[in-house]
Amino acid sequence: RSLVELAVSVLIIAVISTVLIIVLRSNLTSMKFGQKHMDFNQKVLLAIRRMFYDLKRINPVLHKSKTYGYAIKGEESGEPKPRKIFIRKSQAPELGKDELEFVIDSNYDIEDIYNIKYYLENGKLQREVRDLSATTKVETILENVASFSVDNDSADIKQIFVKVSVNNLKEKLKRDVDFAVRLETDFVYVDKQDLWKLCIIKEE
Repeated sequence: RSLVELAVSVLIIAVISTVLIIVLRSNLTSMKFGQKHMDFNQKVLLAIRRMFYDLKRINPVLHKSKTYGYAIKGEESGEPKPRKIFIRKSQAPELGKDELEFVIDSNYDIEDIYNIKYYLENGKLQREVRDLSATTKVETILENVASFSVDNDSADIKQIFVKVSVNNLKEKLKRDVDFAVRLETDFVYVDKQDLWKLCIIKEE
């Protein structure tokens, strides 16, 4: 009888242990996926936030000038020049390979002006910076990007829309993000171009 009871006890313990292992393994898998999902979302949002703040920094700042009263920083020596935002649309919009380029200055100083361009290349969202000396620095800010598209609002010329689709097939993670940027001044305007036609002009 004692052997039977011992065998039953061992069996019960084995069953409970198996159930606990299965539950723990399932929880660990869920936790790992949840952590990967959080890390993935954070990377996407950090890249989008960076682009958003770059665009917001386009707006020139007025300050009190000794010579001109109120003037735009970095442009006191002549007439204020409007800041341009170039939106270059790809021939096939469904591919989502647009380009976004604009000029900003880090300290509102005429000597510290540089171009920033965002574009999609081999599934990577690139941030290209070119300063006045034509020194270019390219940085990948987001990987596994399926599409990147930019457009302006025909009803509101001061509104820009950006859409980014990220799809990590290996980790089964996907995120679509779209946001709008409001231009706050009349000194900024949008120049929308056909990327395909520009490529033909360059080749000729």
